[in-house]
Amino acid sequence: MSHRIARWMSPLLFAVALPALAQEAMSPARPPPEWWVDVNVASHHFEDADEYLGPGEHFNQNNYGGGVELQWQPRHGASVGYYRNSVYEDSWYALYHYTPLPLGEHVRLGAMVGLVSGYPGYNHGNAAPGGGLVAKVEYRRVGMNLIYLPRIPGSTPNTLGLQLKFRLGR
Repeated sequence: MSHRIARWMSPLLFAVALPALAQEAMSPARPPPEWWVDVNVASHHFEDADEYLGPGEHFNQNNYGGGVELQWQPRHGASVGYYRNSVYEDSWYALYHYTPLPLGEHVRLGAMVGLVSGYPGYNHGNAAPGGGLVAKVEYRRVGMNLIYLPRIPGSTPNTLGLQLKFRLGR
């Protein structure tokens, strides 16, 4: 199997399993799951690109891409998708979200953990563990995920990412 296929196969398998996970997590006492379309927009890097890309090169701050997010409870969710990452490579991700801390009526704080691909300095660009902190802001059918990704030496600096999101249905 080529490395290119292997890099996106794990997130694809996770995406296929998402509906089954949602069905398992639902009970009569819980509200129905929510599906969202995520649009990856931008990032901000808190360090110089020289350590990661080389002298005179710059990070890609426009990390366009898209994905889907499923929330089966306000604090439990998962997402899969694609984006053009900060080192100008294609990235695929499959993440579990846990946001147990409400901050008012429309904001939840927590973390994401799962698999991400496309970072040459991290597992040679193949799918590897990834995670970060997340603030989910949701109001009716629109929202955003503000994601903090910690520094991985030789791969990525401390980064703040922005996703816009749009709820499907209801």
